[in-house]
Amino acid sequence: MRFPRGEDGQTELVIVFPVAMLLVLTLLQAALWFLGRSVAQDAAQDGARATALLGGGPEAGAQAARDDLVQLAGPMLSSTSVSVTETAGRAQVRVSGVAESILPGFSLEVSASAAEPIEEFRP
Repeated sequence: MRFPRGEDGQTELVIVFPVAMLLVLTLLQAALWFLGRSVAQDAAQDGARATALLGGGPEAGAQAARDDLVQLAGPMLSSTSVSVTETAGRAQVRVSGVAESILPGFSLEVSASAAEPIEEFRP
């Protein structure tokens, strides 16, 4: 069967275009997840440093992590939570949230943690 002139590639385009668009949207979603994970990691590291400082504590670490999230996350992370624990001379901060989604009905959890040794004064 011969196609009328100029319609040779339309069938292929109808099949290939949605697949290509899905691939592009998936790549963009992966980039948004990676960016959200990077923001969470940065907030966790800053929170761990603030907790571990001499004179710092869990409250200071949690506040530093929340401040970082407010400054850096914007719409990239939602439903964020920060938890701080101090055990055996180490401060650990865990930040979690949900990355922004461009695919309908699709959400990705993001979490990051960081630990630092707690500073002590030893005369």
